[in-house]
Amino acid sequence: MRALAPLLAGVLAVTAAGAAAQTVPVTVTPPPAAAPEPATSAPADAALRVLDPAWVSPRTAGAITALATPAQVLDPLLAASERTRPEAEARLASSQMVGGVAQSYDQPGAPTLRAWAVQFATPSAARRGAEAMRWALRVRSDTATQTVIELSDPAGARLIVTADSAGGLRTVALATLGQWTYGIESQATAGQQPDPSVASLVGRLALRQPDRPDPAGAQAKGVDDALRADLARAYAAADRKGSTKAIPPVPGTTQAATFQGRDWALARFPGVSSDPLLFSRTPPGGWTVVGDVGGQGCPRIPVEVRTVWGLADRCPLNTSPISRPDDPDALSGDDSPFRGLGTWVWELKRPGDVDNVVTQATTFGMRTVFVKSGDGVRYWPQFDRSIGTFKAAGLRVCAWQYIYGRRPVQEARTAARAVKAGADCFVVDAESEFEGRYQGRTYTAARRYMAELRRLVGRDYPVALTSFAYVDYHPRFPYSAFLGGPNGADVTMPQIYWGAFRQAVDRAVVRTAVSNSVYGVPIAPIAGTYEREVPRDLVRFRCLAAAYGWPGASYWSFQETRPSQWPSLGRPVQCADAVTSRQYPTLKLRKHGDQVVWLQMRLRAWGNPVPITGYFKAQTRSAVRAFQASRGLQPDGVAGPVTWALLLESPPARAAARR
Repeated sequence: MRALAPLLAGVLAVTAAGAAAQTVPVTVTPPPAAAPEPATSAPADAALRVLDPAWVSPRTAGAITALATPAQVLDPLLAASERTRPEAEARLASSQMVGGVAQSYDQPGAPTLRAWAVQFATPSAARRGAEAMRWALRVRSDTATQTVIELSDPAGARLIVTADSAGGLRTVALATLGQWTYGIESQATAGQQPDPSVASLVGRLALRQPDRPDPAGAQAKGVDDALRADLARAYAAADRKGSTKAIPPVPGTTQAATFQGRDWALARFPGVSSDPLLFSRTPPGGWTVVGDVGGQGCPRIPVEVRTVWGLADRCPLNTSPISRPDDPDALSGDDSPFRGLGTWVWELKRPGDVDNVVTQATTFGMRTVFVKSGDGVRYWPQFDRSIGTFKAAGLRVCAWQYIYGRRPVQEARTAARAVKAGADCFVVDAESEFEGRYQGRTYTAARRYMAELRRLVGRDYPVALTSFAYVDYHPRFPYSAFLGGPNGADVTMPQIYWGAFRQAVDRAVVRTAVSNSVYGVPIAPIAGTYEREVPRDLVRFRCLAAAYGWPGASYWSFQETRPSQWPSLGRPVQCADAVTSRQYPTLKLRKHGDQVVWLQMRLRAWGNPVPITGYFKAQTRSAVRAFQASRGLQPDGVAGPVTWALLLESPPARAAARR
């Protein structure tokens, strides 16, 4: 495999754009719209849609050819014999392609050079078409590595550098302007020097287009290292755990635009959440975190900006790794181990157990294996014996420990042994032993455990909590102690065992979603396979999880999963469910439990003094009313969905200082 460094250095010298490896593109399917009839011949302005031959002299320009079908667009990018070719064509066809043109530019002994332009029915469709082309490049069977560079000119363009298994380098620039997607490709075979001019050519091509977007409307802004650094600082300042470390966004996920004197940006940050964060600023001021995009339809983003970004009515904004674990754009090596699908392992006793897990996990789309590493203060050496084999097979390996809370500091030290052994993440399994009254022994034990664990593994190490699915059914469990504050877990993994609950899968998932939403951390649920759950329900579970935008899902347990269940656990599934916005419980007078504890904690974070008791009484109602009035809501004293959505936002520094 040839090194990419020389090519990237040359590209950066030409474009002065920051380089980063893209992992998850941002793509949203718009509502159906009537597309124009497909074009069968080159448009009258075809010569303006491709390169001016003078730009690439001494190359010889070939004839301009029409692109009338998805197959013609994809032929140079993905061979017809590739097993993914039918899906690539389907993706491009669903993007409402109208037609396009292409031209090649030849020079003996030099890398091949080609340009093309494809028109779509809408700007959103054009962006989806670009992602379909990007996907085709990514899934080629000869792809060894792929790097994506974000270009600032034209704004939103991507430079995709792919090394193939034969030692060749394919450099493709993709840019979307209005209803058109433009591509320029240079393909160097082994031994040829790659062409570093592709990035600059796409910028020149954008300038000559006859129908550039109207500058009076929303305009895309270029993404560079300075912008990413500014967003990282704003994100760190608003971090709920009080971290001051400025971690840049996940490469390739940042988009920016300006509209009516205000700048907007969208980016996803390292971790587990599939939801991108929205930022805004009024120049020359700094960026502030607006929050998530606001659920289905992305209401927090101005419509004009959504159009520039190619967004429509669906959120979250990326492919679900739950329903499509085979999609390379849904997962990447940089993502959290909680993303995607996983299987839980309790005991590895017999010879061949580890190899059996590897075989099943890799065959059926599992990305992470959760291996028991401890029970209370007792460490399980099976984790040390198995982790090397699992990682050698390309699996993420996470440790989990059942804890009792009687010796929380010692239990946390037992947990840290697995982290030191190389675990990619750690899961705290706390259940009935921790049920008790607020500020009693169990709350204290939970806080002591998490404080010691974070002291040993660090604030940035990925930690999750797994426990009861129904928060409202277990009001005396200290969810807030495990999930809140600077030592809190990053993820909650509720155990949605609908077979054991004797409930329908839909009812179990919806109740879990509502009752867990208040804690403001990503949800990566666990389904059961031990009650002979039928394949139909296992698929339904995955579709519901994807509709909620949950970043991961897993199954308890490997040992009890039957052969008939495995195909439903990890193979790609087609889900017709509409994307579901967040739902929150309603709390009012006489409610009690940990959800009320969390409500009181959030009220205090916003500067509303209220004692934390776990009981919703008159003082809590008054604090809710004060918060509602400060945010322009009807002050009814009831914590409903809109109140919760606002409470979970990051409070301004002055409010937090009054706690």
